[in-house]
Amino acid sequence: MQNPAQSWGFTRTAQQGDPLLGRFLFHLLRTQLAFSFDSMKILRLVFLSLFVSVLGTTAQPPNIIVILADDLGCRDLKLYDGWVETPRIERMAKEGMTFTDFHANSSVCSPTRTAFLTGRYQQRVGIVDVIVGDREPDQGIPASMPTLGQVFKKNGYATALFGKWHCGYPDKFNPIHHGFDEFVGLLNGAGDYHRHGSWRNGLKRQEVKGYSTDIITGKSVDFIKRHKKNPFFLYVAHQTPHNPYQTRTDTPENRKEGWNQNRTNDENRPRYIEMVKDLDASVGKIIDTVRDSGLADNTLVFFWSDNGDVAMNPVEGRLRGRKFSQYEGGHRVPAVAWWPGKIKAGTQSDALLVGFDLFPTFTELAGISEGNPDNLDGASAKDHFLSQKSFPDRDIFFGYEPKLGTAMRRKNWKMIIKGDDLQLFDLAKDLKETTNIATETPQITVSMQQAIERFKQTVVPGS
Repeated sequence: MQNPAQSWGFTRTAQQGDPLLGRFLFHLLRTQLAFSFDSMKILRLVFLSLFVSVLGTTAQPPNIIVILADDLGCRDLKLYDGWVETPRIERMAKEGMTFTDFHANSSVCSPTRTAFLTGRYQQRVGIVDVIVGDREPDQGIPASMPTLGQVFKKNGYATALFGKWHCGYPDKFNPIHHGFDEFVGLLNGAGDYHRHGSWRNGLKRQEVKGYSTDIITGKSVDFIKRHKKNPFFLYVAHQTPHNPYQTRTDTPENRKEGWNQNRTNDENRPRYIEMVKDLDASVGKIIDTVRDSGLADNTLVFFWSDNGDVAMNPVEGRLRGRKFSQYEGGHRVPAVAWWPGKIKAGTQSDALLVGFDLFPTFTELAGISEGNPDNLDGASAKDHFLSQKSFPDRDIFFGYEPKLGTAMRRKNWKMIIKGDDLQLFDLAKDLKETTNIATETPQITVSMQQAIERFKQTVVPGS
């Protein structure tokens, strides 16, 4: 396994201190008293030159920060012609790369997070639906499954997850067992934004005071400040804007009787807007902390969402479907990459990328991809991020059996199969997926149908 220090120019001296050089420098300092003033000035210059030389070899591997929103769709954000202005995310896009065809691996939480953390189709891990807390004691990413956290930790990174886990409720699935040095957050899929009695600090159940978005942001900012001198991998897994739709003022004592906190309606719509704006402010605080800590030129920040929106927007958007849908609106999500000086500002990518591509992308950017498992389904987009090189075409599958069937993307072709119902769309001409053209293009229909069948037969738990 390649050490990130080696791939990014570290030397033994820079990491641990070379004993010969140390003794030489100590001897120089000790003997300064025996020299004239001029001689001492020369020695100081020699020492400074050596010190600068050593510093020149200590460029750290890049820090990686992943900010994951919960239930935020493309049509929510003004950045994607949506309805909520998010100035900090929009600024992030102006300074980085905006993705127009980026997808979560599923249209619900747990499978998407599983695919992201493992770099593999969630079907291989056996997580294809939402994990319903402690009611599913055997559902979760097993500790034996390599994850991003484990790979980064093994390569000398400080690692942390603050926020929502949702990849297994029992202790055996806890993030601490997946390479995260620090974890503060909720294990299940949703929770009260003001009451945190079921939250964990590592393995310990611990009540954390405050509003969820603020807690997650504060923990993240503190982690960045504490680790600005060593490489880190930070996973900021926001609860926002998942229901219940509670703002900072919706404390338990302020909630009126009969209020349905989970309903998508006019009463909760202003709250939803406020929650999205809080998320935007959190993104800004994290980026500001990176800048203020002098880490901007060595830190990649990637923002995205775990699935499509919940249709809170009163105006119909450009995409069909939402969360729990195999149409594009269910899994095509907002995504922005920010790394000043490395990612060209103001670029837009129409590459078909998916959440599990982040595993090989981040590890290659960090110079530690030689330690990746050899059975990843995701592909590295490093060259696409850094130099906008074209990304190769490939088939992508969105299996959600048996509830929603299986969807597939092949370039601009989109197929959805559930039982006997087969639909085919040409997204280049019909992004809204309104016209089924399966019978008009028999060769494409048969080819994609066969590919889906092979996927269902081969991409199974344990494969």
